Amino acid sequence: MTLEIIEIYNGISCLIFVIISVIVGFKIVLKYFKYKYRQLLFAGIAWIFMSEPWWSPSISFLLILTTGIVISNELFFIISISMIPIALLFWLAAFTELLLKKKQKIILVIFAIEGVIIEIFSFYFLFTNPDLIIQRQNDIDANFLSFVLIYLISVMCIILITGLLFSRESLRSNNPENKLKGKFIAAAFISFIVGGVFDAFLPLDIITMLIYRIILISSSIEFYFGLFLPNWMKKSFIKEK
Repeated sequence: MTLEIIEIYNGISCLIFVIISVIVGFKIVLKYFKYKYRQLLFAGIAWIFMSEPWWSPSISFLLILTTGIVISNELFFIISISMIPIALLFWLAAFTELLLKKKQKIILVIFAIEGVIIEIFSFYFLFTNPDLIIQRQNDIDANFLSFVLIYLISVMCIILITGLLFSRESLRSNNPENKLKGKFIAAAFISFIVGGVFDAFLPLDIITMLIYRIILISSSIEFYFGLFLPNWMKKSFIKEK
């Protein structure tokens, strides 16, 4: 099977973003075993699964490239969407570990129930009327429709708001290093949402796709720097008193 040039760019750029996101997520999870901060464990797992919508294009690209197999709409949907409620729960666990600790359980229970409801309806329509929730663009990409699209938009809004609130705690610090970390965390969530929204809703050509995916890739790097600032960056951006 021959892929169009734009499909090749799409597959490669998705794959790069997913690989970097997974590496960053695992590195953050590994830091948990060193520092024993639960928010690191939660944040690392969340970041891995937040890249899930780009898993299917990546896997589709590799499968077509190596075997010529095109995955079904049902499998595409499951690979891209099924873990998003889990990603949101882990991120909210990390967020409430730092803020709203007393309300953590009720917040997680509410969003867990919502996630279960979304999953039930998604799988019901996926196997009865898949055209209602997924529309294939080409062999390696697709659009999500109806309540699934609304849910994804709501998740992005929640992630952006909580991410900025998360960063605000560092920005309020009198410590220059923490302030710089806060700027990176804020940049990470803004980059992730902007890149994701542009990727999903604006027309894609080779140039715009490259720009949007670079923005997405930068979000993973910024997120890691927001949690663990490299020494060379401390020396470059923080002035010694």
